[in-house]
Amino acid sequence: MSIPVSRPVRLFGFASLILILFLFHPSAFAASDQQVLEGQLEDYLKEHEDTTAGAAVIMVNHDEILYLMDGYADREKQIRVDEETVFEWGSISKVLVWISVFQLAEAGKIDLNEDVAHYLPPDFRLKESDGRPVTMTHLMNHTAGFDDSYTDLMVLNPFEKTSLRGVLEAADIRQVFPTGQVVAYSNYGAALAAYIVEEVSGMDYREYVRTHIFEPLYMTKTAIDPEQDDHPWVKKQRRKIQGYTEDRQLIEPNRYVIPMYPAGSVTGVAGDLQKLMQSLLSEDGDPLFQDPQTIDSLFWPSLYYPGTDVPRVANGLFFLPSASGSTFGHGGNTFAFSSSIFMNRASGTGVLVLTNMAYESTLTLGIPELVFGEYAPRKSDAAPESSSRWKGIYEPARVPRHGFSQVYGLFLRSRAEPAGVHDLTMNGLSYSQMMPGAYITKDDFSAYALDVYSDDVEGNKLLSSGQSDLLYIPLLQHILEWGAIVLALIAVLFSSVFMVFILLKRKWKNRFAAIQHFLNVLVCLNVAWILYKAGSMTSYSSIQPFLSANLLYVVSSFIISGCLLHQMWKHKKVKLIGILTVLTAIVLVGNILYWEFYF
Repeated sequence: MSIPVSRPVRLFGFASLILILFLFHPSAFAASDQQVLEGQLEDYLKEHEDTTAGAAVIMVNHDEILYLMDGYADREKQIRVDEETVFEWGSISKVLVWISVFQLAEAGKIDLNEDVAHYLPPDFRLKESDGRPVTMTHLMNHTAGFDDSYTDLMVLNPFEKTSLRGVLEAADIRQVFPTGQVVAYSNYGAALAAYIVEEVSGMDYREYVRTHIFEPLYMTKTAIDPEQDDHPWVKKQRRKIQGYTEDRQLIEPNRYVIPMYPAGSVTGVAGDLQKLMQSLLSEDGDPLFQDPQTIDSLFWPSLYYPGTDVPRVANGLFFLPSASGSTFGHGGNTFAFSSSIFMNRASGTGVLVLTNMAYESTLTLGIPELVFGEYAPRKSDAAPESSSRWKGIYEPARVPRHGFSQVYGLFLRSRAEPAGVHDLTMNGLSYSQMMPGAYITKDDFSAYALDVYSDDVEGNKLLSSGQSDLLYIPLLQHILEWGAIVLALIAVLFSSVFMVFILLKRKWKNRFAAIQHFLNVLVCLNVAWILYKAGSMTSYSSIQPFLSANLLYVVSSFIISGCLLHQMWKHKKVKLIGILTVLTAIVLVGNILYWEFYF
C-alpha cells in the first residue's frame, strides 16, 4: 500500500507525441540484447548491494525469464533471500482489485461507468458528498475526490478483525473534491471497489481472488488476509523476513495489520507475482479473462494528462515514461517493504522488484528504468512560454483535508521557481521546458520525471503528477498558516517559562493565569502525542479520547479567559500578564479549531 511520505514533489514534462506511445511497438529483445540487459541488471544489483537489505527481481521477455535474488531476508540471522522468501506487495495488491473488476465487467455484472451506489447496499454509508455519481472508472483513475488519512492505514495491534464494510464505513475519509476533477491517489477508493466485488459476486473478496485469480494461475504461496490467516505457510514465512530502512537499519516492530486489506495486504513469494505478470503479458489474458479484448481494455489508457494525448492511468495501472512506449504498472510501499511491477504488452516484457526496505526507490524505480529504457521526450516546435507563470507554492491533493491530519500538508508543500526564462526548479531539481506548460527533469527516475501542467476547471493553477495533482496554495494562506503554527509554539514556550517561574518562586497570586498556562502546556503535550500516535501505526478510535480532551481545553480556556478579563475589568486594572495569558489561549484555541484537532 502506498502511504503518505514526505518525499520531494516531482514535476512532469510532456511525453512524446501519440506516435511514440502507440505506434512505436518494440519487438522482443534479440538474444544478444537479452544477455546484455541481464548483465546490466546483475551489475546494477552489485553496484547497490552495500545499500540493499534484500531484493527479488524477475524479468520476463516472452519465454525468457531472469531471476535475481540478492541480500538478506533477515540480516541479523543471516537468512538470505531465496525463492521461498515472502514479500509484502503493498499497493501492487490493488492490481488484483482491478483484475477482479474487469472480470465482473466482462461477465456483464459491473458497468464501469455506472454509479457505484447501484452496487452497494442501500444502508451503506458512502463517503460521497457532492451529489455527482462516483463510477468504477473514477475509482480506478483516483478521481473520485476522496482525501486521505494517516490513521487506520496500518495498525500494530488491532483489537479485533473487522469486515471490509465495517472498515470502509468507519474510515476517517471524506469526499473533498468534485467528482472527476482532481487526481488524488486513494486507498479508500480501491478498497471500496473490492467491497463492490464482494457485493456483486456474493463472495468474500479474499475468496473471490483465491478462486478467480490465484487458483487459475497456480499462485499457491500468496496470502491476502491482513494477518495471513488465509495461508498458514505464508504466515510462517513472514516471520522469517524483517523490514529495514533505506540505510539498512532494522525496523522494529515491522509486523502490522492493514485494515483496508485489498489496498495493500497481499504477501507472497516473487514467483507467484511472476505468474500474474506473465498472464497479464499474454496475448489473450488467459486464464484470467475469457475475451482477449478484455486484457487489451485493461491496459488501454483511461486517463490522460490534461490537454494532452499522454497516458496517465490505464484502469488503475500507472503509466511509466520510458523509451519502450506504453508501459504500465504499479508500485507499492508498506511500513517496511517496497515493490514495483511494470509491463509492456507490445514487447512482451515485464519486470517486478520486491524489497524488504521502506520507501526504497533505487531498485524499485531504477530497475524498471533500466529494463524499459530512459524516457526521451521530443521538444515541441511551439514557441516556449515564460516559466514564471508556474511560480508558486503547491501541495499534493493526496493529503488529508479534514481533521487534524490536514496539518501534515504544510510539510509536503513545494515551491516552484523560474530558472531563467523558460525552465523551472523545484526541490533542488531542474526542469527543462519541452513545450508550453510541459517540463521534464533528468535529475530523478523516469517514474517521476514527467509532469504536465494545466489550469484546473476553476482557472487556478494545477500541476499534474502521476498519482496526485498538486494544488496551488496562495502565498498569503501559506504565510498565515505557518504564522499560526509559529505563534502557537511561542505561546507554548511562554506558558512553559511561566510555569517554571511560578513553580520556582511558588507564587500563585493569579490562579486563573496559572491554571490557563498549565492547560496550555498540557494541550501542547496532548497534540504532540496525537501526532506521534498518528505517525506510528494506530487506529482513529485509539486517539479519539485525546481529540475529545482538546475540546475540554477549548471550553475551559473560554471560561478562564472570560474570568481573567472580568477580573481586570472589575478592578479597572489591566495587567500585562493577564493580557498575555488571554492571548496565548486565543492563539492555541484558534489553532486547535482551525486545524481541527478535535476530531
